[in-house]
Amino acid sequence: MYGRRVRVFSLLSPPYIIDRSAIKKYLFVVKNNILNKTISVGCWNVNWATSSSKRGRFFQALFNTDLICVTEGYESLLPRDGYIIASQENYGYKTSQGQRKVILWSKEKWDDIDNIGSIDMPSGRYIAGTTMGIRFIGVCIPWKMAHVSTGRKDRRQWEDHLSFINKLSFRNNKFVLLGDFNQHIPPIKQPSFVSSALIKKISKLKVITSGMGLDHIVVSEDLNSSLVKIISTEGNSDHDGITCRLNFSKR
Repeated sequence: MYGRRVRVFSLLSPPYIIDRSAIKKYLFVVKNNILNKTISVGCWNVNWATSSSKRGRFFQALFNTDLICVTEGYESLLPRDGYIIASQENYGYKTSQGQRKVILWSKEKWDDIDNIGSIDMPSGRYIAGTTMGIRFIGVCIPWKMAHVSTGRKDRRQWEDHLSFINKLSFRNNKFVLLGDFNQHIPPIKQPSFVSSALIKKISKLKVITSGMGLDHIVVSEDLNSSLVKIISTEGNSDHDGITCRLNFSKR
C-alpha cells in the first residue's frame, strides 16, 4: 500500500525506514516545479472605488493573486508590494489623479511595456507587459455608447468598440488578454456584427470565462487554466470579479 521499504544503516543512529513511494512522489513534484510554473490571476472592475472608501477596502481584501487586472480604478488601490503598469491617462473623458481605465499589477517586475497598442485605436484603454514569463494585455474595451451622447459626442454606437477590437494585435503563445470586454461571451444582447468581430479576433485563443459576464480572461493554447471562479462583488461594482490559476511550461 505504501511501497516497498528499505533499511538504511547509519553508524550514528538506528536504522531509518525510507518509503520509496514517497520519494518517487517527491521527485515528481520537484521535476514538475522545475519544468512548469503556476500563477494565480485576478480580474476586477472596481467602478472607480478609492483606497480610502469602504468599497475600496472591500476590493483590497480580495487582491491576493500573483497578477491583478483592474479596470476603471485608481493605482493607489493596488497592493504596494508589487509592480504597476497602467494605460494612458487620456481616454477622452475628464479624469482625476491616478485614475486609469486599466491597470496591471504583478508581484514581479515588468518588461517590454506598451501603453499604446496602436495609434489608431481609442486611447487610454490598453496596457501590455511581460512578467513571470507571460505576455499580458489588459484592456477596457469601449462600451457601445462611448463618445456618442457623452464625452466628445462624435461617435456612432459601437464605433469605438469595434475600432478598438479591430486594431488589437497579439502573439499566440504564453499570452493572456484580460479585462473588461463590454461583451458577453457567448453573445446575449449585442448585435451579431459586434460579437462576430470579437470572436474572429480571439479565434486562436481559449476563452476560459465563457458565460461569466462582461469581464474575461482569454489565454493562448499553450496555457492551461484551472480553478476559474466568479467572485461576487456584493454590490460594490456592477461587475463581479474573476480569478483563476494558469499553468505553463517554462521551456
